[in-house]
Amino acid sequence: MVARIKMNGNNEKKAPPMGVHIDEQLNITHEGEPDLDIKVEVVFQQAIKALNESGLKYAVGAAFARNIYTGIWRSTKDLDIFLKPEDLHAVMNVLKKAGFRTSVENPVWLAKAYKGRHFVDLIFGTGHGIYRFDDRSFEGGPRVEVLDVETTLIPIEEMIVSNSYLASRQRFDGADIAHLIHGVKGKLDWDRVVERLGEDRQLILWHLVLFDYIYPGHKDYLPQALMLKLFNEMRQRWKKPVRRKKAFRGMLVDPFSFAVDVEDWGYEDRRNLEPLVDEEGNIL
Repeated sequence: MVARIKMNGNNEKKAPPMGVHIDEQLNITHEGEPDLDIKVEVVFQQAIKALNESGLKYAVGAAFARNIYTGIWRSTKDLDIFLKPEDLHAVMNVLKKAGFRTSVENPVWLAKAYKGRHFVDLIFGTGHGIYRFDDRSFEGGPRVEVLDVETTLIPIEEMIVSNSYLASRQRFDGADIAHLIHGVKGKLDWDRVVERLGEDRQLILWHLVLFDYIYPGHKDYLPQALMLKLFNEMRQRWKKPVRRKKAFRGMLVDPFSFAVDVEDWGYEDRRNLEPLVDEEGNIL
């Protein structure tokens, strides 16, 4: 069930858990099945069916993927569809024919498809522009049913890779990564995760150390040999002379908290904010 603010016998709101603001309690994570308003469910079903009929490559992610991989459901207002940027224009046309209104919200990574008050996110990149979706992003994605419609999930490895960068004050996906690892007992393609992260693979080491802290009883879920390899890479890097004093990756994980480093202190901004598509969704 989706967590809700409950009333006690005196018609007073039940106090939230320690450290949780009352307006945050609605999104507390719980195990359960998707629980959506029927109107929202119908819109999401229509979008998935239209994409299935089109034959275009796509995958469902975020809340629905997390639910299937972990058993956890957290209230959501949207359906996240992942696709290649070169397919965005075609996907937008498919959804227009299905009665949606579409728009490119950010040419680096995001478009939306609206029907009434409800919407579908069309995700073709990431906000920092470093990671983008390609054919490899969909390899091995399991076939499942979402809202009673057959579809493809984003592979768990790709979900972990894209979530690894989300570590801001407004949104930290470290708990989701920990739950994904826990949900499959660490049985995933770690080499794929490292390869996809490339020179940012240190991020997965951070999340694995965090997992070890969160779940000290599940060290067997950890790719311990990989962790040692990544630790050794760090040690070797520390031995080398620093060539760029202003090398900086903070903007990749939190462009708000670390903006001061770039704007006031002269550190580099590694984001790639070049648009991938035009306002009609055509690849640039």
